[in-house]
Amino acid sequence: MDDALRAELLRRVATDQAARKALDIDGMRQADGENLPWLKAVIAEHGWPGTSLVGTDGAQAAWLLAQHADADPAFQRQCLDLLTAAVAAGEAAERDLAYLTDRVLLAEGQPQVYGTQLTDEGGHYVPRNLRDPDGVDERRAAVGLGPIAEHLRRHDSDPRPRVFIPCPECKAWVGVNPPAGGEPFTMTCAGCGAQTTVRIPVHQGRGRPPGETRPRSG
Repeated sequence: MDDALRAELLRRVATDQAARKALDIDGMRQADGENLPWLKAVIAEHGWPGTSLVGTDGAQAAWLLAQHADADPAFQRQCLDLLTAAVAAGEAAERDLAYLTDRVLLAEGQPQVYGTQLTDEGGHYVPRNLRDPDGVDERRAAVGLGPIAEHLRRHDSDPRPRVFIPCPECKAWVGVNPPAGGEPFTMTCAGCGAQTTVRIPVHQGRGRPPGETRPRSG
């Protein structure tokens, strides 16, 4: 095992997750921007960092960095191909592969398979562009994920902001939970205190901050 590589993977994921838990969009972008070229270099040298090289937690950390490599779709597709081979070899987890599969397919304009990627419609989360919704629970069960209804309920109960809007005064990102019907509401910036009336049409669909990953419990 490469202990130094494992430690660096875990360090980078800790930084990634700290920014996302704090809903620090600038911190997310900085972490993703630093992790993308680093992960490219790791893969060029070692191939996909699987469990035999970096341990189970290190392999999951590699997946998470790839999951957040949205700025380079071609590289993210390369990671998906490598992760698919790693899963077949027992070097990575099927659940991780399911999440990255959905992420890559949506980025390529194709329907997702497992319903892991969500968007907000009318105050409730729904899967984005899901293939064969009637068969999704069977596909999820095959990779160790729970029923889609539980997945959606879990995220609907998440109190964190659903939408992030730049403040017109100080340009800081403000997290809000808009009304379900798309009615106008007042947004107050925590940074400068400015209040702005905002309306977000329901049909637009709403998601998390750029690159943020939902909890992985399924």
